[in-house]
Amino acid sequence: MCMVQIMIASHIEMYKELMVITVIHGKGLARIGERVIIFSMSAMKKHIVLDLSFHGFGHISQSAPVVNALVGRFPQIKVTIRSSAPGDILKARFACPFEQVHESFDFGIVMKNAIEVDAPATAARYAAFHRDWGKKVEREAARLASLSPDLVLSNVPYLSLAASIRAGVAAVAFCSLNWADLYRHYCSGFEGSETVLGEILDAYRSATAFLRIEPCMPMKGLDFAIKTGPVATAGRDRRDEIRTILGLRRDERIGLISMGGMPYSIPLEGWPGFEKMRWLVPGNVCHPNMTSFETLGMPFVDLVASSDIMVTKPGYGSFVEAAMAGVAVLYLSRGDWPEEPYLIEWLKEHDRCLEVSREQIETGAIGEAIESLFAMPEKPRAAAAGIDEAVDFLEAVLRAT
Repeated sequence: MCMVQIMIASHIEMYKELMVITVIHGKGLARIGERVIIFSMSAMKKHIVLDLSFHGFGHISQSAPVVNALVGRFPQIKVTIRSSAPGDILKARFACPFEQVHESFDFGIVMKNAIEVDAPATAARYAAFHRDWGKKVEREAARLASLSPDLVLSNVPYLSLAASIRAGVAAVAFCSLNWADLYRHYCSGFEGSETVLGEILDAYRSATAFLRIEPCMPMKGLDFAIKTGPVATAGRDRRDEIRTILGLRRDERIGLISMGGMPYSIPLEGWPGFEKMRWLVPGNVCHPNMTSFETLGMPFVDLVASSDIMVTKPGYGSFVEAAMAGVAVLYLSRGDWPEEPYLIEWLKEHDRCLEVSREQIETGAIGEAIESLFAMPEKPRAAAAGIDEAVDFLEAVLRAT
């Protein structure tokens, strides 16, 4: 039996409720409002365009497992990814065949570094981005129509959604956040901000649906959003392999240091030595207890799953992947980043974690925090329940197109 409750939008009129009731002998039985339909469960030959933000790695870590699972279920689906993310990063996460179009449909938030936002620069870029907004939507709608997609997935550019409805293409947004909430938080009060915010919200509200992936922001301005479970790729525990490569003893712990996809310089050379601890770090660092994780040639999700502790900032991919692997987390707060309280609340429910200060990170004075962290009882590992929920949802949408 396949059961999924979704909201399907006609692009002109109101939302309609669609429920896939059951699947029997290759046929699906569904109800749309008062109407019952039977649809074929044969091979699905569809074209999906995924528009992907590259504001760190979180949007990739959310999108890849869903698209991989959808194509795994229906191998004949064609995938086009439109993103400014480097191709090698996408290939490391997306197991399915895809064609990449190297372009960007948003910029997210302007960052000074991994934890500090430049609000004035963000407001200025949005003002420029929304200049002649209607014409921009028309241009993008024409470009999208030339690709002839059956469905647009957005994580989480809103221009793609506005263009999709103009082009008559179904569009589903899915993410733990949206740029309207972040723009409102950082840019309210700047000249023209009400107009820009209205256009962003209108674009998101034009989507066929919005899947709000746990752990997530409330998204109060998007009341039609549907909450799903967490989405992440489970890494493979390769501790024994790493110990062999690095010549580590069995009683040595493995720590991973990563601030995600945004630059943040930590003077790791000045950290003290840690007894029975080997740190896997980005780049080449001259320190007897540290090894560049790039030299191991392993997928990052495997490095996470092979670690005993991770030092990071609050971010969707880092937190969920660590909780799925039972990896303890020390995190450096991002201050007023609006998504942070929801990520931290979720992590505290599912994993051992503690906050550390910028001074502790920069000096390496985290020894006591590490011991406190390992003194905590382990918790049941989180599960990526949202993958199947999202794929069931998308299958129903595709069958209705």
